[in-house]
Amino acid sequence: MFALKSWLCCVAFFTSAVAFAQAPKATVMPFPLELKRTPSGFSKEDKEAMQREYTRVLRLAGAVVPDFARYDLALKELKRQDCEREDECLVQLAKKAESLYALYTSIDYTLEGAVLVSGRVVRDDGKVASPTETVKLAKGRDSFKDIAKNALVQLFAQLKIGELPATRPVEAVKVEPVKDPLLLKDPPPPLPPLVVEDKGAGQRSAGKGLVYAGAGVAVLGGVLAGVGAGIAYSVQLDVDTARTREDANKLAMGQTLATVGFVGLGVGAATAAVGAILWGTAAPAPVSSVSVVPTAGGGMVQFGGRF
Repeated sequence: MFALKSWLCCVAFFTSAVAFAQAPKATVMPFPLELKRTPSGFSKEDKEAMQREYTRVLRLAGAVVPDFARYDLALKELKRQDCEREDECLVQLAKKAESLYALYTSIDYTLEGAVLVSGRVVRDDGKVASPTETVKLAKGRDSFKDIAKNALVQLFAQLKIGELPATRPVEAVKVEPVKDPLLLKDPPPPLPPLVVEDKGAGQRSAGKGLVYAGAGVAVLGGVLAGVGAGIAYSVQLDVDTARTREDANKLAMGQTLATVGFVGLGVGAATAAVGAILWGTAAPAPVSSVSVVPTAGGGMVQFGGRF
């Protein structure tokens, strides 16, 4: 029984280990480790070794680091050194390396002999995945390299490198609740048509009639006056010629036509003038009756109504 339980425990352990190994890891592009101050005697070779250790510790922390070719190409294309201050620098670095995240880390050796390590992680869309964290360790008896390594391990644990999502989370779309549709009531009845009482319609109509009638009478009178004057003028061409009875009759007829024509012309003009006045000054009280009465030597216009 004990052997069976032990075997089952081993199976469960290896199953969980395989599942953990197959879990996707986040891709992190590290900006070169910035060594601000180092103790005396820390050579160029030591700095290069520290850079390699920086990348190795990052992998051990649970991140996927781009291969050397992609890493080197991304740094060459970046062409900026302000990743310590600007998140946009890390955003560009992540995009050029085709990584989801970019990391900035610095190591400083203080005057008191302590090792100060700080860093932050920014996603390729500008979101700060892990804000700036700082680890400070006293130098003690260990070498600067060993203390810096331990500080990096603690820093990456505080930045939660191994817990970074391997994919960008999909933001949920906020759906607004549908409100109850408004119940449409019966539309209000249409407004009655606007009726405007034209109080001056009668006077305007009378004025129009007078204008048209007067114009007709004036035209007719002008024609008669012209014909009569023409006849009289033709008979009086030769004043020395003795007139016959026929010429005397023509002369009398021409004078009569001319007189009637001029009278008609005057009456028509007067009638048209009165009509124009009535038409242009239409009053609320309409004119009820209009008449034209010819008189000796002229004519008279009569109109009645309320004024």
